[in-house]
Amino acid sequence: MAKHDTLTPELLKILKIFGLASIVLVLTLSIFNEKRANNTGALDSELAITDAERLYFKNVRGIFYDIENRGDAKMQLYRFGKRIKEAEHPLINTSILINRIKLEAYIFVETNPEINSFELIAYYESKTDTLTFNQGDKFNHFQFVNKIYPLLEKDARFEMRSPQGKLPVLQDPKERDALRIPIKDFYRLINKSLESKE
Repeated sequence: MAKHDTLTPELLKILKIFGLASIVLVLTLSIFNEKRANNTGALDSELAITDAERLYFKNVRGIFYDIENRGDAKMQLYRFGKRIKEAEHPLINTSILINRIKLEAYIFVETNPEINSFELIAYYESKTDTLTFNQGDKFNHFQFVNKIYPLLEKDARFEMRSPQGKLPVLQDPKERDALRIPIKDFYRLINKSLESKE
């Protein structure tokens, strides 16, 4: 019985074809691949968080919040514990959502149930600004928060334009803090400089 430990010409031909095809496939995928590895250490999303920021928020700042677990969405919802829950005038509060799957955080503006959109007039330093809020996606809420936070820091006076006329809002220091503190915590959570919000 003869030993067959040498490669036949047909087998060599097949190995060459598979080898060349593998090299061509690897080169093609590497050249035309749009998705590149992020080796810079920078996060892709403006709302991205790191594990360290999430753990700091959960263990240090989270004790000041009422926490609601949304298991179906794999999210945790944080509402500031000292927020004003009922008042004769419209309320503006925020909630922070942490998406554990995407490692992102979102901030949502919460008002009275009957208010879906509103105009807020801010008076500060002999100036007047009008902020418009419309319910929408996470970016609408984030943009509104980016506009109102510097005005809270400047101690602006606010009125909400409504069908009944202009209604005062955020007059009570406790109510202002219940809006300002979660925004400040949110900025820290997403690692945003507070100075850039001016």
